[in-house]
Amino acid sequence: MSSQPLLPSPRALRRIVFPTGLFVGAVLVGACGGGDDGAAADDVVVDETTSTTEAAIVVTETTTTASEEQPLSPPTTRGPAPVLNVDPIEGFGAINVVSGEPPYSGILAQLDADRAVVQAAALPPEQVPGTAPLTGLPLADSSIAERPAMVVKIDNTAAARPHAGLNDADLVYVTQVEGGFTRLAAVFHSQTPPEIGPVRSARTTDISVFTSLNEPVFVWSGANPGHRVLIRRYDMVDLGAATRSEYYRAADRPSVYDLMIDPTVLWGIAESIGEGGAPPAHFEYRNEITGLPASAQATSSFRIDYSSATMEYAWNGRGWARTQNSEPHLDADGIPIAPENVVIAEVRQVDTGKRDGAGSPVIEQQFIGSGRGWVFTDGQFVRVVWTKPSLDAVATWTTPDGVPVPLTPGQTWIELAPADSVTIGDS
Repeated sequence: MSSQPLLPSPRALRRIVFPTGLFVGAVLVGACGGGDDGAAADDVVVDETTSTTEAAIVVTETTTTASEEQPLSPPTTRGPAPVLNVDPIEGFGAINVVSGEPPYSGILAQLDADRAVVQAAALPPEQVPGTAPLTGLPLADSSIAERPAMVVKIDNTAAARPHAGLNDADLVYVTQVEGGFTRLAAVFHSQTPPEIGPVRSARTTDISVFTSLNEPVFVWSGANPGHRVLIRRYDMVDLGAATRSEYYRAADRPSVYDLMIDPTVLWGIAESIGEGGAPPAHFEYRNEITGLPASAQATSSFRIDYSSATMEYAWNGRGWARTQNSEPHLDADGIPIAPENVVIAEVRQVDTGKRDGAGSPVIEQQFIGSGRGWVFTDGQFVRVVWTKPSLDAVATWTTPDGVPVPLTPGQTWIELAPADSVTIGDS
């Protein structure tokens, strides 16, 4: 695989400012409800509240054509984007889900999974035969492509680290929860680690993650009663700790952060009951012909600031070495986490109406519609528009004129970030 040459001009640390543009995302109304874990694991108690971000703004600038020095052709759209029957989000209020629980004021759990709220920006990615749909890497065993993806909710506080199995995930979504802390939704498919954990609870934000994976196995410790009902409305193979006895506690981990699972066991259960579907491709990948768009710029690092956590990535020549709150992110085997790609979507977040044990609002990040974002790959970054027309749609990551940005085959982290939280650095 050929890589596009890095642009030579270094830049000082700077905050990227996007021009004001047309918001093509959904008009989202309401405030939301979430909450405590089930009996399998309790939520982290925090004191801070989470601020609500404004709706994402789509980038309006256009990309330039590739220069004569560009050795690779820029990606193409592969044809026009599909025309969808759009039904924008509007007019939603709070709904009562469970008697005695606060009403749910979010949006995601009130939508049909196939309801298109915006037009598509590009055709969805195509899977290349013989490759893993979620990494673009060659598959030694073609039968793996047909098994369902497994989405595992994993705690991401300091007490929960080191994470078991995380370097074997194909995709990892980083989501913000109450108190401004983050939680992971790790998607396993092409590899099978011996152990994954610590497993934690779900939020309604997760609906927008697992619905695009075609009925994946969902691994979670529980949720508050109202959100548990709402999450189960959507297609997934529910093999959570509330319904299965195969989970176990790790003796060398502190209480609450010790719930673990062997994924081989859960994949076996899904196969035995005949449930779950093969995931579709989620990204386009570069090859010997296709390169990055001419708008790509070199960078050595970038940072994402959540309310109570900071994520930093530094290019090491092969991947983006990850740091959390100034501590290198290592897995349980002491191996640094350094994904080949990181993509960031600025998303709107609202209060679901639920409070945790410390009184902090449980938020919902609304990864649906469209907004501004970034793609970091091969030591470069591209400012993009992310577009996810419906819950079950695969998101596309395009230049403002609708050209998909291809990634490096390998692991991808997807950060669902607050508005104006990204800082780009350079050497």
